[in-house]
Amino acid sequence: MTVPWNKQIWKRLTHNSDSNVHAWLFSGPEGLGKLELALNFSSHLLGDSSRFNAASHPDFHVLTPEDQTNSEGILIERYGMRYYATKKGLKPKSVISVDQVRALTGALMTYGHGSHKVVLIHPAHQMNINASNALLKVLEEPPSGTTFILVSNRPNLLPATVRSRCSTIHFRVPPREQALAWLSEQIVDQTRLPLVLSLAGGAPILAMQYKESGFLDTRDEVVRDVQTVIEKPVDVSAISTKWKSIGIHQTLGILRSVLVDLVRIGFQPKTSHLFNPDQVDWLQGVANVLHLRRVFSMVDRISAYLQDVNAPLDQNLVLEDFLLELNNIAEK
Repeated sequence: MTVPWNKQIWKRLTHNSDSNVHAWLFSGPEGLGKLELALNFSSHLLGDSSRFNAASHPDFHVLTPEDQTNSEGILIERYGMRYYATKKGLKPKSVISVDQVRALTGALMTYGHGSHKVVLIHPAHQMNINASNALLKVLEEPPSGTTFILVSNRPNLLPATVRSRCSTIHFRVPPREQALAWLSEQIVDQTRLPLVLSLAGGAPILAMQYKESGFLDTRDEVVRDVQTVIEKPVDVSAISTKWKSIGIHQTLGILRSVLVDLVRIGFQPKTSHLFNPDQVDWLQGVANVLHLRRVFSMVDRISAYLQDVNAPLDQNLVLEDFLLELNNIAEK
């Protein structure tokens, strides 16, 4: 079932006018249903939903990082495992490797079981440069009857040459009223629903995941830590240890949302477009004494760290570094 805000996209994809497109790029923020639609479209193209849903269709091929094969549902796990390239006993790769693309290319050159083959690459921006170059050769001369679907919430990390070979579908955040109405139908406990939608940047599916995972409690705790670090000297080592136990990507994501809110308030004090609207009172107070250049620098550095699949492994040092920088973004 296609979520309501993606129905026009589904209509376009299943319309015959785009039947000559051999490569699609599904682009947009996390939590809008890109992967779900990609799976539905793949099933539509292959025309055998029973085998597809049973994860046994021989003409459906999935490339995904080895360490994520079990994080996106049973279909991605089972299909993606076909191209698991790391030797047994070694750590699964966090990128889509050139070995996976080469194995895929070999499989595509064999005789298909039906009239169509579909390749799903998710998240496409996690191909390393060698994998991207290998895929580019296939996209330039695609096997007959093959459709590629690349899914990414960071398409800017894909080489321009790969993007140029794809027809891009832009997934956009739905109107807030539509998103809240959909969430109200999915979630029994509707307390703080508008807040969780704001935290998710307006993405309904991500908001639902936040609501069901207990993310709000984690976010409340991290925001309290951020406020403390900004307003007074503290022992950052204790906080970094706690944040590491919570998860570095989650805590830095929350920190970045607070910093972005501070920038927005700094430029437009009465703005209502905040990730953390319930924190507006203390954010406005801090925004008055900010070093905006330092805040921008922090946002850029956190974003770069979160996008770097080869980021440093010493997470305590990374967190301590950001916390020390945070302690100096405002005049004491």
